[in-house]
Amino acid sequence: MKQLSNSSKQIATLLIGFFTSAVALAQDSISAIVDDFEIDTIVIDDGPYYAQLWFWVVIGIVFLLILVALLRGGGRKRVEIKAEEKVEDKTQEQEKEIEKKSQETKVEEKSQEEKVEKKTQKKKTDKED
Repeated sequence: MKQLSNSSKQIATLLIGFFTSAVALAQDSISAIVDDFEIDTIVIDDGPYYAQLWFWVVIGIVFLLILVALLRGGGRKRVEIKAEEKVEDKTQEQEKEIEKKSQETKVEEKSQEEKVEKKTQKKKTDKED
């Protein structure tokens, strides 16, 4: 099993080396053929700077960088705002719960005071009788 995998690796390496050398030789032979022909070159550098290709490539890259910076920066602020809203909502809920509890305790205190008053009145009426 291991011998089969090693031999397949060797064959693959041999084929890759063969194709790589064939491509390299093919490029050399094409360059020899091309040297025989005269090729007209196009000069792009004539004219004002805004008519040149490199200028528009630089402008495009700068535009993309600014666009990416604006899009990424806005997302962070939204997350912070959402987090602040969540914190505010939680604090408001906690404040409401505290108010409810304080109202409940006030009601309980009043009922206890009323009970105490009733007991004292009962005691007074019992003493009078």
